[in-house]
Amino acid sequence: MRNITVVAVCLALAAGTLSGTAKAGEKVTWNWAIYGPPRTVTVAFEYIAKTAKEKTSGDFVINLRYNEQLSEAKDVLDGLKVGAFQGAMTAYSYAPAKTPLQGVLDMPFLPIGNLVLQHKVQDDFQKWKPAADELARWNAVHFMTVLLPQYEFMGAGKPPRNLEDWKGMRVRALGGLGDAMKLLGAVPTSVSAPETYSALERGMFQAASFPFAYSFTSYRLHEVSKWYTLGMHLGIIHNSINLSIDAWDKLPAEYRKILEDARPEAYRLQAEAYDAADKKSIPLFEKRKLEVVAISPEMRAKLVEVAGQPVWNQWVAETEAKGLPGKEAMQQVMDLIKKHSGSGS
Repeated sequence: MRNITVVAVCLALAAGTLSGTAKAGEKVTWNWAIYGPPRTVTVAFEYIAKTAKEKTSGDFVINLRYNEQLSEAKDVLDGLKVGAFQGAMTAYSYAPAKTPLQGVLDMPFLPIGNLVLQHKVQDDFQKWKPAADELARWNAVHFMTVLLPQYEFMGAGKPPRNLEDWKGMRVRALGGLGDAMKLLGAVPTSVSAPETYSALERGMFQAASFPFAYSFTSYRLHEVSKWYTLGMHLGIIHNSINLSIDAWDKLPAEYRKILEDARPEAYRLQAEAYDAADKKSIPLFEKRKLEVVAISPEMRAKLVEVAGQPVWNQWVAETEAKGLPGKEAMQQVMDLIKKHSGSGS
């Protein structure tokens, strides 16, 4: 792990956040560790920070520290555990051994068809005691889901016009999405988002999966690619904003309420931002004349059969073998999908 603590703890000490419980009206400064640059996915964080500052007349400030200034993406839970910062954008699949139960939300082809359903299912899953306890071991508590559109692939090698074309292809695909691609004969690799552009450019792999479509332009992958899939709907690599339990407990009740009340609007603005970003991203793909590899309903059904359900079953079996409630975790997710789909999500 990179030495994240010296600079970050100094920041926290300077802000007074390692002292006792703050009172409303006192100055409180938090730092959130965010990987990658400011981009469409960070709209929600920016709204939360803006609201906290405005509602407290500047007494509660959340500094968003981008581009892994405070921690490498895979180490943010370590940073929360030692109090190096107060919040972090957490991609669980970057360090899956730290929170193994979170892997259930990275399963490919889960029937979560829209962003509203996504955050309802994921937010409720984090209330499940085994999931909450898993995060608590890192001094972390789930604050909100980082909404992500369904993943597609963009690549520089031979376009995968049929299922056989995936065989032998090296791809950036994490967690359960990587397991799905392995069943198709691809060779998945785990590379953090900020490293993807240079890795694809150097030919370390031929294709990368990201949320469609904004992420491809956020990380400029369209500049070094020749094609992208459309309609694959592989799933997502889920992320959360986690907060330090210690910092949350010290926060005045009035400030906690400001953050909680801001979440619904943050989710709405995030979805709106994705719509706007797609209107800008897709024309860039067209300008560079990237080939569209359209996934037919028949091909996607085959993908689910070959690389979806088998991954779920494998994950449950492997998680149970570790003495963890894998079967119950999967059932929790499916029950929540059913519950919130039925409520008009």
